[in-house]
Amino acid sequence: MLYNSQIKWNIVYDVIIIGFGGAGATAARFAADHGAHVLLVDSAPEGNEGGNTRYSGGAFAWGKDFDNLKEYYIQTYYPFKYDSKALDAFVNNVLQMKEYSKKYFNIDARPTGRRPNGEYSEYHHADAMQSQSMTQGMYNGGLWKLLRKKVYERLNNIDIWFDSPALHLIQDPESKTVLGAQINRKNQVRNVGARNGIVLSLGGFENNQDMVQNFLGQGSLAPIGTLYNKGKGIDLAQEVGARLWHMSNYDSHGLSLRENEPREKFAYMINWKSLFNGSIFVAGDDGTRYFREDEEDRHGYKYNHGNWIMIPNQNHPHIIMDQKQYDQLSNDASAEASQIKQLLSYAIKADSVDTLAKKIQAPKLSQAIEDFNFLTNEKKRDMFLNRKINTMRAFNVGPYYAIPVRHNILHTHGGAKRNEHCEVIDLEGNVIPHLYEAGELGDIFATKYVGANSIADLLISGKIAGTNAAASKPKMHQVDVVSGASKVEELKTDARSSINNFSAKKNQQIGISNNGISDLPIIVRVTKNDGKITKIETLQEKESPSLGGRAIPLLTTEMIDKQTTDVDIVSGATTTSHAFQEAVKSALNKYKNNI
Repeated sequence: MLYNSQIKWNIVYDVIIIGFGGAGATAARFAADHGAHVLLVDSAPEGNEGGNTRYSGGAFAWGKDFDNLKEYYIQTYYPFKYDSKALDAFVNNVLQMKEYSKKYFNIDARPTGRRPNGEYSEYHHADAMQSQSMTQGMYNGGLWKLLRKKVYERLNNIDIWFDSPALHLIQDPESKTVLGAQINRKNQVRNVGARNGIVLSLGGFENNQDMVQNFLGQGSLAPIGTLYNKGKGIDLAQEVGARLWHMSNYDSHGLSLRENEPREKFAYMINWKSLFNGSIFVAGDDGTRYFREDEEDRHGYKYNHGNWIMIPNQNHPHIIMDQKQYDQLSNDASAEASQIKQLLSYAIKADSVDTLAKKIQAPKLSQAIEDFNFLTNEKKRDMFLNRKINTMRAFNVGPYYAIPVRHNILHTHGGAKRNEHCEVIDLEGNVIPHLYEAGELGDIFATKYVGANSIADLLISGKIAGTNAAASKPKMHQVDVVSGASKVEELKTDARSSINNFSAKKNQQIGISNNGISDLPIIVRVTKNDGKITKIETLQEKESPSLGGRAIPLLTTEMIDKQTTDVDIVSGATTTSHAFQEAVKSALNKYKNNI
């Protein structure tokens, strides 16, 4: 929206950062370190912030040789154009990522060992990029907690507003300078001024079905990660005249279960070697096979006549198997056994192929199984999709099973075009004054994504955007005056910097774990009577509702029923489950030690 004399500022900061994910946390940290008074806002309620960073593996890209690394990235862009200055800046920073880790986190980053020859090992200098990590393990929220902690160490300079979506950017009509933002704060529209800059770090649009259809051309994709990336950054950027880029690019982890309700989840792939080995394949909408099931997933991209493209989207695909395969998977003992058992729990059963085809509305399923059996029985190669013949076994007698799945979407790359300084560019190629961008919203990647680069980018672009947004700018008279119309309590920070103290009676003990996916500890109070656990209360937790909120009540009931913390973890909520077990164990240990 355009600024006019009727707009009154409720409060003014040096820097406003919209989006409290990994990029926003990084931008806030560096803006504060450069002397700025920062407002960090997020549309999610407290406990749901973090964006996709919270659910990521946490590894970042690193390399040693500029020329080789740049050539590798250029090959992943083909046939798209790229901004040479922006790519040069990114590559130069990737070379410094181990130093970044040591300087800003006091952590010696270590190789993850994943894909040591590069995700696209066929490309020249694929080994120029390596994957590094600052935390133990992956997909446990470790990196997010590090980034969030750095924000909370700077609460003297950073105010945080949760559950406060940005509605509009406020722009000077003549100079095009972005002066502030209109924010829905406690169901009140508040005009917040920014003296030096605004950073857009709202993530992608994978949870906005209209944008997924309009920009990606896909009708049915299942988001994994946060549920709060809804494309608002696209709207804000367009509102002030930004040029968009990379809008057709997104990444996937293949297939997800077709569940009724969306929920946050850590990235995972239904593409395990122990799964696609036998009388099993993936059927498209009509029942026929449409991609090579045993091929390694490259963030959703599959080999296609010398290139790699995103798997063609099907609207209601299924994993198809016979009874022998079902029994084989039921007895699977691999590391993915619990996830495979969850898959099987969704299976649709039928005594005949024709009956199964009718149940799942796949009219060509019978022909697809005949073709599959022909290839296998004749011991020929898979001339259709080139799957390794030794992973294929002919379908035998029924019953037969179909597991409903969906193609998933990990994150999008589209957003405002940005330059090497993370400044947002308008339709004429000029910088929009005081507006910056960081993270997945408008990042530099196109065509094919290489794992660990989004984390590298959020650390790099967050630092650049936050530092540049904090830099002193010529004084704008439009943001000098603050209206006294707002109640002070409505504009206070939501951040809590200390852990609450909780009381315990004689037969109770308090237990704590700092290893959930939230930076806020899980705190429990355990009650024992006559030597038995009679009550487990969760006094504090900010785990994601659809993960921790689902796991904690189930674990509580089972621990009381079995009188032990040694219970099965809840599938899909591994990190929260382990942390809750740890909290209860710590309380029980106090009983043993008579504390």
